[in-house]
Amino acid sequence: MFRLLGRVQLFYVGLFLAACVAVLAYEAYYVWPMQACEKEGRWWSIKYHECGTPIPIWRLTGRIPQGTNPISPTPLVGEPVSVPPGGPIKAPH
Repeated sequence: MFRLLGRVQLFYVGLFLAACVAVLAYEAYYVWPMQACEKEGRWWSIKYHECGTPIPIWRLTGRIPQGTNPISPTPLVGEPVSVPPGGPIKAPH
């Protein structure tokens, strides 16, 4: 009888240790990289398991939102416009 209790006890201790290792592996593979990525202010992709930098949609479409100046030669609303001497340049037809 005591041999059976010893075996059952060892089985449960082994099961507990396996569960602990499984939880630690899950944390190391999924949770810790996600937390490190989000701590840097980047976006975590669960599907691809990678960290990405967010890109504003206007960079992809080329449509610049009003009120921003991402180093563009076009003046924004309210900025003074410099006209070259002799009047504005007209595009050829």
